[in-house]
Amino acid sequence: MMTVVLTRPASDSQRLAGLLAGEGFDTHCLPLMTIVPLTPAERPELPEASEIWIFISANAVKFGLPVLAPLLRDREAPIVIAVGTKTRETLSQHDIESRVPDRQDSAGLLAMPELNRGRIGRVMIVKGEGGRDMLVNELVKRGVSVTEFPCYRRCWPDVDLSALTGTSGEWIFQASSGETLSRLTTLLVAEDKQDLFRFPVVVPSERVALIADRLGWRHVLVADDASDQSVIRALHHWTGNKA
Repeated sequence: MMTVVLTRPASDSQRLAGLLAGEGFDTHCLPLMTIVPLTPAERPELPEASEIWIFISANAVKFGLPVLAPLLRDREAPIVIAVGTKTRETLSQHDIESRVPDRQDSAGLLAMPELNRGRIGRVMIVKGEGGRDMLVNELVKRGVSVTEFPCYRRCWPDVDLSALTGTSGEWIFQASSGETLSRLTTLLVAEDKQDLFRFPVVVPSERVALIADRLGWRHVLVADDASDQSVIRALHHWTGNKA
């Protein structure tokens, strides 16, 4: 029996598990990350209004928009960019229209025409604490004034891997980011479970696929992006080829 191991935060894993059940997949939820909102004291002061707003994730909308909504709505017709379809859907729940890059990652954002005009006003990036600097660094090189607004942090709780022990079944692992994949790999190595690297892992981009290859995963399935439907399509493609 093939079981998909879902490593997203609990609520996201449970939502995807429900969708996968409808597609005929068994799942095991193994949340590797929790998302914690920053307190008012931990967040930066409210920034100036910006011409372009970039929301890096659905969590950026969830935890940042309640604070930033008055500022966002105060400016006439700002451009709002969502890094992916899930982020766009979350913004649409608040009646905010947004644009999504063709490639749903930092490289895709940087290729958007809105960020390649001759002169760009201030750009606001709503995001989690830390993360990659590629987007900010490249925009600054282009002469853009960038303001970052972190509104949540990722936490890495202890994880019980006992369900992955002593089974004759087959697994497919899911990892939505390089950070999550690295955490999963570290946990498996720490418990001497490197034999599980023979099973496939679904990742959201070629960049994360390269990380998986370097970490020793033998079968890497590259989804179109990190959305639920892209994960489902990648799983169907793999199981269809295995049939």
